[in-house]
Amino acid sequence: MAETGQTDPRTDTSRPLWTLAIVLFVALEGLGLQMRGPLLPILEAEWGIGKGLQGLVGPAGTLGFAVTVLAAGAVAGRIDTRRYFLGGIVVTVLGVLGMALAPVFVAYLGLLVVRGLGTGVSRGLDRPLLGHLYSNARGRVFNLYDMAWAIGAASGPAVLSLAVALGNWRYAYVTLAVAFGVVAALVWRLDPPNVDAEEALDVAGALELFRTPAVGATVVALVFHTGLEGAMFLWLPTFGGEIADLGATRANLLLSAFIVAYIPGRFVYTLIAERVPYGPLVIALEILIAPVFVWTFFLADGTAVFAGVVVLGALVSGIFPTLLAFGTQAAPEYSGPINAVSTSVASVSLALVPVAMGALAALTSIRTAMWIPLAMTVLVAPTVLIARRADPNI
Repeated sequence: MAETGQTDPRTDTSRPLWTLAIVLFVALEGLGLQMRGPLLPILEAEWGIGKGLQGLVGPAGTLGFAVTVLAAGAVAGRIDTRRYFLGGIVVTVLGVLGMALAPVFVAYLGLLVVRGLGTGVSRGLDRPLLGHLYSNARGRVFNLYDMAWAIGAASGPAVLSLAVALGNWRYAYVTLAVAFGVVAALVWRLDPPNVDAEEALDVAGALELFRTPAVGATVVALVFHTGLEGAMFLWLPTFGGEIADLGATRANLLLSAFIVAYIPGRFVYTLIAERVPYGPLVIALEILIAPVFVWTFFLADGTAVFAGVVVLGALVSGIFPTLLAFGTQAAPEYSGPINAVSTSVASVSLALVPVAMGALAALTSIRTAMWIPLAMTVLVAPTVLIARRADPNI
C-alpha cells in the first residue's frame, strides 16, 4: 500500500474517513451475506429448488470472492488502494442490483458470483489498510472491524423480513445496492491513504512466509473455524424451522440472535485483545465452544435453542479476528498477503461446508448434518497449540 509517500498514518487527517468507509462497507457486506440464509425457504417456494441446490448459494457467493480477495491482497503493496477499493465496491453494486432483478435461480447464482468478485477486491485491501493505519492495535481494530460486520450481519435477516412484509424480497437487494453506492461516493471523494508499510511479496517469499508457524496455523485454523460459521449462517433458519419447531419467523430470528451475540462478544474482545495473548485467547474460546454447540443442537429444544445460540455466537465471534491478528503479528509487513490467503481459504470453507451439510441433510436431517461443523471446530485449538509449541513466543 505504498502509493502515497511517507506520512505517519497517525497524523493522517483522512484516517477517520477511511475508517468510516471501511466500517460501512464491511457492515453492508455482512448484511448482504446474512440475507441469504433466511432467503432460502423463500427461493425454495418461489423457484421450487431442493436443499441440495440451495447449498450452491454458498459456493456461488465464494467463487468470485476467493479469487479476487487473494489477487488483491497478494499485490496490495503495488497497486493504488483507493482506485481498486472503489472499483470493487462498484462491481459489488452491479452484482447486488442484478440479484434484485434475477428472474430464475441460475441467474441469481451467477450474479452472486459477480457480487463476490467485487467484494473480494475490496475485502482484500480493507483489513490490511486498517492494520497499517492502526499498527499499534491490530487485535483491537480487527475486532472492531468484525464488530461492524456483525452489526450489519445481525440486520440482514430483519431487512429481508421487512422487505417480504412490504411485498417482495427483492426490495432488500435494491436497498443494499443503494447503500453500497453511498459508500462508493464517499471513497470517490477521499484522498489516497497515507501509509507506506506494505511489502511486495514474490512466490518464493510467500512460500517462506506461510511456513512461519503462526501464519500457517492461522490459515489452517481459519479453514476449520469458518466451516462452523458457514454452517450457522446458511442453515440456522432451516434448523430452527424443521428441528427446533420455531416456525418461519422465529427461525429467522434464530440467525439474528446468533449474529447479534457477535456484537457484545466482539466489543469484549476489543477490550481484552491487547491484554491477553492472541493464541491462548483462541484456545480458551474453543474449549468452551464445543460443549455449547453439542448442547444447543443435540440436546436443547424449542425456545431453549435461542439461549444456546446466543452463547455460541458470543464465543464464536472472537475467533476469526483474533486468529488473523495472531498470524499478522508474526509478519506485519506482509499483512496484505496474510489477509488475502487467510480470507480466501476461509471463504472456501465457509462455502463448501454448507454444501456438504445440504447433501447430508437431504439424506438424513439438518440435525445430523450439524456433526460436520462440530468436527471441524474441535480442530482449531490443537492447530494453534502446535504453532505455539513450534514458536513459544507467539
